[in-house]
Amino acid sequence: MLKAIIIDDEILAIRLLESMLKASGSIEIIGTFQNPKDGLVNIDILKPDILFLDIEMAEMTGLEFASKIEDVSSYIDIVFVTAYENYALEAFNVQAIDYILKPIDHNRLLKTIERLLERRVHKKLMQHIDHASVNEGTKIIHTLHFHIHSGKVSIGDTVLTLSTKEFQILFFLAQHCNQAFPADELYRLIWEEDSFGQTQALRVHISNLRKKLETIPGHTAKIVMVRGSGYQLVFQA
Repeated sequence: MLKAIIIDDEILAIRLLESMLKASGSIEIIGTFQNPKDGLVNIDILKPDILFLDIEMAEMTGLEFASKIEDVSSYIDIVFVTAYENYALEAFNVQAIDYILKPIDHNRLLKTIERLLERRVHKKLMQHIDHASVNEGTKIIHTLHFHIHSGKVSIGDTVLTLSTKEFQILFFLAQHCNQAFPADELYRLIWEEDSFGQTQALRVHISNLRKKLETIPGHTAKIVMVRGSGYQLVFQA
C-alpha cells in the first residue's frame, strides 16, 4: 500500500479526496495539511510515496511547494489536484506525475492510482538493477541463478551478455515468474512510457532473449506467450 499526504487549503476538498483514496484500497493517508508550510515541515518526517497537492493556496502555491522539495522529490510522486486547467504545463515542468481537475472524477482518479502503482513497481525494479550493476552478487529466483558482474549475467555455467533492456525484461519477469504481463503493460514498465500499441521494440528484445536463453543447457528458463498477448518466464527442472 502506498503512503500519501494531501495538501489543500479547503478542508472539504481534503475530506473528499481522502475518502476516495481510502476507498481505492491502495492508498494509506499518513497526513493532511491545510497550510502548505506545515506540510513542508513534515514531509521529511512522514516520508510519503505520493503527494496530492492543490495549486491555488493562500500561504504558498502548489507549484512553489513542489519547487521547494526538489531534493526529496526523487522518492515522492506528485499529483496536482486543482480546479484550474491553466497550470498544467507548469505542473509537469516540476515533474508532476499527473494533473487532476476538480471536481474529481472517480474513474479518472483510479487511473491515476493505477499509474502510481505501476511506477512504484518500476522504481523497485530499477533499484534492484542499479544495485546489481555495481555489486557482484547472486540473485536466486526459483531455479534460476543470476550471477551479475560487469554487465553480464551467468545462469549456471552459461554466461549471457545482455543489453540493458534485455536484462531489465529478464529480471522483471523472473521476479514475477508466476504472472503473465501483456505486451503493452510490460513495455510501459520497462520503457516508462505508454506504448500506444507500438511494442515492436519489446518483441525484438523478447526474441533476442529467447535465443540467448536457448543456449542454456537443458533450457531451464523460457519466455512463453500466454493467452496470445502476455509474456511470462517459466522454469523447468
